[in-house]
Amino acid sequence: MQIGKILFPVTTLGPGKRVGIWVLGCRRNCKGCSNPELQLFDETKDVPVGDVIGFVRTLDCEGATISGGEPFLQAEALKELVEGLHREKIEDILVYSGFTKEQLEQMHDPNIDYVLSHITVLIDGPFVEELVDGVPLRGSSNQRVWLFDDRYEQQYLACLRNEKKVDIFEFGDETHFIGIPFKNYRQLYVKYLRTRGQNE
Repeated sequence: MQIGKILFPVTTLGPGKRVGIWVLGCRRNCKGCSNPELQLFDETKDVPVGDVIGFVRTLDCEGATISGGEPFLQAEALKELVEGLHREKIEDILVYSGFTKEQLEQMHDPNIDYVLSHITVLIDGPFVEELVDGVPLRGSSNQRVWLFDDRYEQQYLACLRNEKKVDIFEFGDETHFIGIPFKNYRQLYVKYLRTRGQNE
């Protein structure tokens, strides 16, 4: 599976402390995409799904969020990943997709069908910069939050009542802002990076 990054603990993309897994590859090129660096496929970033699961096993996570890129462009590996997460007793799995739920169902791909029947939440639809709103978890108002497992209803309703927030991960010269983009987010990120540089 071509992986862009794996981060923990992510607290802005679903309830609890989650492992965030971002895959590579997306053909949409949405205006204002918050992860343009993940749009290109890169075979040198291919990681066995078993290795990803092995790493997740070392974490004390309460859920998993899979984004990208477009996870369903690697449908077979995505199915394997979801299977592995379930084996590790991680059952709260949220997946982001630029495809709509209907489009995914119409593909009649058994890998996709398996994923849709074994995840907790699907957030679907392309990101539309002009439709950015204040609702957590989704990027723009055209996107829908599909809850497939009623056991997690209260946790996700609580998430949707919160304000949009950002997790910040810093690794040497790299800074990762993790969360759903809000209006003018790029200016705020630049301001943070400038402030950080002045304090070093």
